[in-house]
Amino acid sequence: MNREPGIRDLAVTRLGTLVERRAVPAVAYAIVADGEVTVGGHGGTGADTVFQIGSVTKGLTGLLLADLAAGGRVPLAGRATDYLPGASPGLVTLLDLATHTAGLPRLPPGLRRYALLRPRDPYAWYPARRFLREARRALASAPGGQPYLYSNYGFGLLGYLLGQAAGAEYKSLVADRVCGPLGLRATTFDATPVQGHQGGRPVPPWHMGVMSAAGGLYSTAADLARLLSACLEPDATTIGPVIRAALLPRASISADKEIGLAWQHALRDGQRVIWHNGMTGGHSAIVAFSPARQAGIAALANGAGPLPSPLDAPVIDALFRS
Repeated sequence: MNREPGIRDLAVTRLGTLVERRAVPAVAYAIVADGEVTVGGHGGTGADTVFQIGSVTKGLTGLLLADLAAGGRVPLAGRATDYLPGASPGLVTLLDLATHTAGLPRLPPGLRRYALLRPRDPYAWYPARRFLREARRALASAPGGQPYLYSNYGFGLLGYLLGQAAGAEYKSLVADRVCGPLGLRATTFDATPVQGHQGGRPVPPWHMGVMSAAGGLYSTAADLARLLSACLEPDATTIGPVIRAALLPRASISADKEIGLAWQHALRDGQRVIWHNGMTGGHSAIVAFSPARQAGIAALANGAGPLPSPLDAPVIDALFRS
């Protein structure tokens, strides 16, 4: 009698197929299923290979927001302009920024000019001074409470504002209040990743600069296994209430999608998968899990290209189908 493949078998096979058909050069993965953690890779990568995780960073920024809110440093409904020196009062809240409902554009004003000058590292040269000047204008005029519109700009701002609220640099806060408690020792903003590729050609890593809160982290499959385990069993960590608050759905995206503090919720046939993906110039990543099944998958690849990421469907479908 044939047995339907489980989450682990499906994920390993499908991720391996991406390498076999050269959709990406290599993949590392972490799988939590049936009470066990499996970490491995295809194409010469493994548990400790370092990748850029791009917008998966937003998930950790969401955890930081939940942590500061739980500690009374910021209210989720607090006005963003309260934490931006020199800004006129506006309507956008920190929750709006965390759920992509502020009404801000995807990218910071003026970024395209700098990206065209250095397309292989498009964020690195965007000036902090212009970032803050444009932020004062945008947050004073944006309506807030808008329909979902994905905004890297909004998350770059959110990280800066959380730093202002806590009186510390955003990167240090993530390290001390999120990565430290979860044991994410290899998840940092400064690392040397495996060589990335786009269109089959080697490309340099991106440096996110003032937009680091939107996509600046590096990590490994071993660390993302720890993150998955924490999200599946928050009470086994020292920041359980923070994790639960970050994952709680806060806004509707569409009939089959919701969003927490950065974390996306996909709804299908009465099931729920919580996830976030990421992509830089030469790397792709995704972290996804099913609380009901107590299972999760993280995948990292040293290849990138047009959206959607090649990792998304194999990972999310494996969690829904098995």
